[in-house]
Amino acid sequence: MEDLKNILSNRINVLLIIAGLVLVFQLYNVVGNGREALKVNYIKEEISNLKDEVEEIHKSEKALDKKIDTFNMQIKNVHQAVNINNTKIENLKKDEKIQIDKFKSYDADMWERYFTDRYSKKQ
Repeated sequence: MEDLKNILSNRINVLLIIAGLVLVFQLYNVVGNGREALKVNYIKEEISNLKDEVEEIHKSEKALDKKIDTFNMQIKNVHQAVNINNTKIENLKKDEKIQIDKFKSYDADMWERYFTDRYSKKQ
Protein backbone atom coordinates (compact mmCIF):
# COMPACT_ATOMS: atom_id res chain seq x y z
CA MET A 1 0.00 0.00 0.00
CA GLU A 2 2.89 2.24 0.78
CA ASP A 3 4.15 1.75 -2.74
CA LEU A 4 0.79 2.71 -4.15
CA LYS A 5 0.75 5.86 -2.04
CA ASN A 6 4.26 6.77 -3.23
CA ILE A 7 3.36 6.16 -6.84
CA LEU A 8 0.18 8.24 -6.51
CA SER A 9 2.05 10.91 -4.63
CA ASN A 10 4.73 11.00 -7.34
CA ARG A 11 2.09 11.19 -10.07
CA ILE A 12 0.28 13.98 -8.20
CA ASN A 13 3.59 15.83 -7.81
CA VAL A 14 4.32 15.40 -11.52
CA LEU A 15 0.81 16.60 -12.37
CA LEU A 16 1.20 19.58 -10.03
CA ILE A 17 4.56 20.42 -11.61
CA ILE A 18 3.05 20.18 -15.10
CA ALA A 19 0.05 22.28 -14.01
CA GLY A 20 2.45 24.83 -12.50
CA LEU A 21 4.46 24.98 -15.69
CA VAL A 22 1.31 25.40 -17.75
CA LEU A 23 0.18 28.20 -15.40
CA VAL A 24 3.55 29.96 -15.65
CA PHE A 25 3.49 29.60 -19.44
CA GLN A 26 -0.04 31.06 -19.59
CA LEU A 27 0.93 33.98 -17.34
CA TYR A 28 3.95 34.67 -19.50
CA ASN A 29 1.72 34.67 -22.63
CA VAL A 30 -0.82 37.01 -21.00
CA VAL A 31 1.89 39.48 -19.91
CA GLY A 32 3.70 39.13 -23.23
CA ASN A 33 0.47 39.69 -25.16
CA GLY A 34 -0.18 42.81 -23.11
CA ARG A 35 3.22 44.16 -24.11
CA GLU A 36 2.60 43.20 -27.70
CA ALA A 37 -0.77 44.96 -27.60
CA LEU A 38 0.97 48.12 -26.36
CA LYS A 39 3.51 47.85 -29.15
CA VAL A 40 0.77 47.33 -31.74
CA ASN A 41 -1.15 50.35 -30.42
CA TYR A 42 2.00 52.46 -30.51
CA ILE A 43 2.72 51.41 -34.08
CA LYS A 44 -0.87 52.15 -35.14
CA GLU A 45 -0.62 55.60 -33.57
CA GLU A 46 2.66 56.28 -35.38
CA ILE A 47 1.15 55.16 -38.68
CA SER A 48 -1.80 57.48 -38.13
CA ASN A 49 0.54 60.39 -37.39
CA LEU A 50 2.56 59.64 -40.51
CA LYS A 51 -0.60 59.55 -42.62
CA ASP A 52 -1.55 62.98 -41.26
CA GLU A 53 1.88 64.33 -42.12
CA VAL A 54 1.66 62.90 -45.64
CA GLU A 55 -1.75 64.55 -46.13
CA GLU A 56 -0.33 67.89 -45.00
CA ILE A 57 2.55 67.51 -47.44
CA HIS A 58 0.11 66.74 -50.27
CA LYS A 59 -1.88 69.87 -49.42
CA SER A 60 1.24 72.01 -49.44
CA GLU A 61 2.32 70.43 -52.74
CA LYS A 62 -1.02 71.34 -54.29
CA ALA A 63 -0.64 74.93 -53.09
CA LEU A 64 2.88 75.07 -54.52
CA ASP A 65 1.65 73.60 -57.82
CA LYS A 66 -0.94 76.38 -58.05
CA LYS A 67 1.73 79.01 -57.40
CA ILE A 68 4.00 77.44 -60.01
CA ASP A 69 1.16 77.48 -62.56
CA THR A 70 0.51 81.16 -61.77
CA PHE A 71 4.19 82.02 -62.18
CA ASN A 72 4.39 80.05 -65.43
CA MET A 73 1.41 81.98 -66.78
CA GLN A 74 3.01 85.28 -65.77
CA ILE A 75 6.27 84.25 -67.42
CA LYS A 76 4.37 83.33 -70.59
CA ASN A 77 2.65 86.75 -70.61
CA VAL A 78 5.96 88.55 -70.11
CA HIS A 79 7.53 86.47 -72.88
CA GLN A 80 4.71 87.41 -75.26
CA ALA A 81 5.09 91.10 -74.36
CA VAL A 82 8.84 90.89 -74.98
CA ASN A 83 8.23 89.24 -78.37
CA ILE A 84 5.77 91.98 -79.32
CA ASN A 85 8.26 94.68 -78.30
CA ASN A 86 11.08 92.92 -80.16
CA THR A 87 8.92 92.86 -83.29
CA LYS A 88 8.20 96.58 -82.92
CA ILE A 89 11.91 97.29 -82.46
CA GLU A 90 12.78 95.27 -85.57
CA ASN A 91 10.13 97.17 -87.58
CA LEU A 92 11.50 100.50 -86.34
CA LYS A 93 15.04 99.42 -87.29
CA LYS A 94 13.82 98.46 -90.77
CA ASP A 95 12.03 101.81 -91.20
CA GLU A 96 15.10 103.66 -89.93
CA LYS A 97 17.34 101.79 -92.38
CA ILE A 98 14.95 102.58 -95.24
CA GLN A 99 14.99 106.29 -94.31
CA ILE A 100 18.79 106.33 -93.96
CA ASP A 101 19.22 104.58 -97.31
CA LYS A 102 16.76 107.03 -98.86
CA PHE A 103 18.66 110.02 -97.47
CA LYS A 104 22.00 108.56 -98.57
CA SER A 105 20.78 108.47 -102.15
CA TYR A 106 19.84 112.19 -102.18
CA ASP A 107 21.99 114.56 -104.17
CA ALA A 108 22.22 118.33 -103.57
CA ASP A 109 19.11 119.17 -105.64
CA MET A 110 17.02 116.58 -103.84
CA TRP A 111 18.15 117.90 -100.44
CA GLU A 112 17.26 121.45 -101.44
CA ARG A 113 13.83 120.35 -102.65
CA TYR A 114 13.34 118.26 -99.46
CA PHE A 115 14.00 121.19 -97.12
CA THR A 116 12.14 123.67 -99.28
CA ASP A 117 9.05 121.48 -99.40
CA ARG A 118 9.27 120.62 -95.75
CA TYR A 119 9.66 124.14 -94.35
CA SER A 120 7.50 125.94 -96.90
CA LYS A 121 4.51 123.82 -95.82
CA LYS A 122 4.91 124.83 -92.16
CA GLN A 123 4.75 128.62 -92.85
